[in-house]
Amino acid sequence: MSVAAAGSARPSPAQALRSVHVGLRGDLEVTRHVFRGQPAYVVRDPMTFQSQRLSPADYDVFVRINSSQPLGAIFDSLVEQGKVEPKDEDGFYEFVMTLHRVAFLRLPLSDDKVLYRRYAARVRARRREKIMGFLFLRVPIWNPDEFLNRTIRFARPLFSWAAMAAWLCLLIVAGLVAASQWEALRQPAVGLLTVGNLPVMFFTLILLKVFHEFGHAFACKRYGGHVPEMGVFLIIFTPCAYVDATACWGFTSRRQRLVVSLAGMYVESIIAAIALLVWASSDPSLLRDVAYNVIVLAGVVTVLFNINPLMRFDGYYILSDLLEIPNLRARASQYVVQELKRRLLGVTTEPRPAGRRLRAILFSYGIAASIYKACLTLAIAGLLASKMLIVGGVLAVLYVGNTVVSLVRRICVYLWFAKETASIRPRAVAVSILLLVVLPIGLALIPLPAHVQADGVITSEHATYIRAQSAGFLAATNVRSGEWVEAGQLLVRLENDEYQEKINDARANLAGTEILREAYRFDNPSRSLQEAARARSYQAALTRHEAKLADLDIGAPRSGRVISCLRDGQIGIFIHEADPVATIAAGKPQLTALLTEAQIISARPRIGDRVSFRAADQPDRLISGTIARIASAGSRSIKHPALTHPAGGTIAVDPLTAQAAQPYFELTIDLDTSGDELWLHHGMTGTVRIRAGAEPIGLSLFRRLLRFTDLLLRA
Repeated sequence: MSVAAAGSARPSPAQALRSVHVGLRGDLEVTRHVFRGQPAYVVRDPMTFQSQRLSPADYDVFVRINSSQPLGAIFDSLVEQGKVEPKDEDGFYEFVMTLHRVAFLRLPLSDDKVLYRRYAARVRARRREKIMGFLFLRVPIWNPDEFLNRTIRFARPLFSWAAMAAWLCLLIVAGLVAASQWEALRQPAVGLLTVGNLPVMFFTLILLKVFHEFGHAFACKRYGGHVPEMGVFLIIFTPCAYVDATACWGFTSRRQRLVVSLAGMYVESIIAAIALLVWASSDPSLLRDVAYNVIVLAGVVTVLFNINPLMRFDGYYILSDLLEIPNLRARASQYVVQELKRRLLGVTTEPRPAGRRLRAILFSYGIAASIYKACLTLAIAGLLASKMLIVGGVLAVLYVGNTVVSLVRRICVYLWFAKETASIRPRAVAVSILLLVVLPIGLALIPLPAHVQADGVITSEHATYIRAQSAGFLAATNVRSGEWVEAGQLLVRLENDEYQEKINDARANLAGTEILREAYRFDNPSRSLQEAARARSYQAALTRHEAKLADLDIGAPRSGRVISCLRDGQIGIFIHEADPVATIAAGKPQLTALLTEAQIISARPRIGDRVSFRAADQPDRLISGTIARIASAGSRSIKHPALTHPAGGTIAVDPLTAQAAQPYFELTIDLDTSGDELWLHHGMTGTVRIRAGAEPIGLSLFRRLLRFTDLLLRA
């Protein structure tokens, strides 16, 4: 090496920092913890509210750094005491640099290249945030700490053992009420997303989340934590409250940390239980509708989001504390990457976590979190496209594209240019081709056998739906569901005095008209003809009213088993003309399946194809059948109400028109019955499984994308 070259080379960290005097900031907060049986120290910056976890060995070095000695002397003393070895010098100064980067100390460095690289990295990060950052905005609004200090005395009883006992009793009572009124509780869910209810639902959600975050804030303050910030987090233009309760990470008691993490759901569960009692005890009104919204939002949303450990909400921090693994997501992602490097490249730059169980937890969580993040990315893209169509579609493409490009860029930069892969560059390039080209194409071309699952209902070979031909009050019922009836047998009898009065009036008018016709027969023949025409109209009215009166006795048009019929408890109700009265079924049971257009395209069913049916109320039983008929056209009118949302089915229909959002194609299936399938009954619903042809994964995903786009364009 030439003298000039040696003089221009950048000095090593040891050369640059050995004579430097530097001390730790005096305002740092340090707490000792025990994670998985091992002690650890959490250092918290009260200015940025960021925390760093140090091992006992790192903490031993951390506390020895002071401005009275140069860093070189500190390292030499550590060597003399046997804390470190001479070969660890570079690691010691790298640790000091790490403390400098997190602002725990300030080194007198003026490396222009390092500063420029940091500046360029910040610019790139801000640029990436601006691309899609407006979809996830965090807006600080208020420092609530002083307010919490003044009001904590009112909230402190909520976190006592007496309050816990009262909370459990409240949940038990609410659970019993919900169980006793489950059917009524389930029915309003059909209209939950109607246009009229959306504003109520929106503002209810915002208010609930404010109470949720105050639960975290008061719990943190209850145990002496500092709560410096509260604000609004806009997730795809939907406002949600947030609070900075990170001070709880410094609590040495795991129970206290868990209480802070659970406090939001604890408050929401109290509100939900009270709302359930209000809903159950009130008549239909705005108050009842709001209470129902609170039940759903504080219950379902909490279960789907807050408890979910794969999202950085309450469930994540609870799981992290229970497993005693701080920064679970970061450590899991780091370990997965570390294992991929070791398996694919043979790179082992960092020691593996100790313990097979810990490694299994980290790897499983890392893979699950990655899959969930990919699904969440696609879900957000779909939500954007569905909300704003063209603009949302563009944003969705940008969002997914930015995520994919960023991932591919990181992989390529590491495999093609990183120092770690310099000695194995050909292998690294081959792995990049395998991961980014061969693997996606291979997965896209793999054919997978597929099945289509559709909604089905058991019908009968001959089903007769009997409706009232005349309006009247129900006077008597002669049969019950399940009974066998013969053709002509009386089913129900209605009463309507109006028909008898009309018959009497028609008879009187007819008799008077006949007398006048005879009187004018010889003296005024033209008048006699007029009276004869009137007589014919009265006779027609008499015949019509007599038929209406006769129709009040409703008989069975054919022999068969009564599937449904008006009950004795309904005697006295008014039955309108064309209202359903009874259903009679005869012949062997059949299966009717309803398929969407997409399912028809995927399954391509043909007459004679084999299918299977599993009933919803008896999922342990399976019966096969053969497709007998396929409707030539789809219909939005659902002939079988049992399959629709109001009856507990899965097909959504308009509450006013009873029309489905898309057309459904009807398949009639002959079941393989041998006479002993007594468990099959008319109206039983379940799932029909139809085998579809094997299709490459890539083509299947492309079809789904086209269908989704078509639905958006038709919406």
